[in-house]
Amino acid sequence: MLNTLKDFFTLEMIYHFTNIGVIPMWILLAFLPGWNGTKILINSILVPLILGLTYFYVLYIYINTSEGIFSNILDKGKIFELYMGIDQLKKIFSDKNVLLLFWIHFLTANLILGAWIATDAAKNKALQFIVLVPLVLTYFAGPLGLGVYLILRLLAAQKFKLFD
Repeated sequence: MLNTLKDFFTLEMIYHFTNIGVIPMWILLAFLPGWNGTKILINSILVPLILGLTYFYVLYIYINTSEGIFSNILDKGKIFELYMGIDQLKKIFSDKNVLLLFWIHFLTANLILGAWIATDAAKNKALQFIVLVPLVLTYFAGPLGLGVYLILRLLAAQKFKLFD
């Protein structure tokens, strides 16, 4: 059964589905954070579970059908060579399977981070148009968006005024 799935769900197809699949979630976070549908989709385990199963599927197919660098590292017990330098990291990410695994990881982590930002902003009664900038930044570069949100949140809590 997994071989049939492998023939249907190519790496390219999975890449496109995951990219397109998270966009509606980000639109909901940005423009309808208080809507019950957003809360159900974003604050439940549904979307992370789907992305997690996709991640597991790509990892399973890769380990069982590849002699790539990642499986060689696991087989030889050299997992910590990943941390030996940027050249080793570059070599690992040269494999499309590993790159796709990273991309799914990136999309999932950023979406969870964006959900936290939207939930925290709603809890603190932040103006939605102010939260839009950190959400967009989080979509593209997770930690940068989080940093901007936390700075805005700190400034709002301190009642910092640009003009007296």
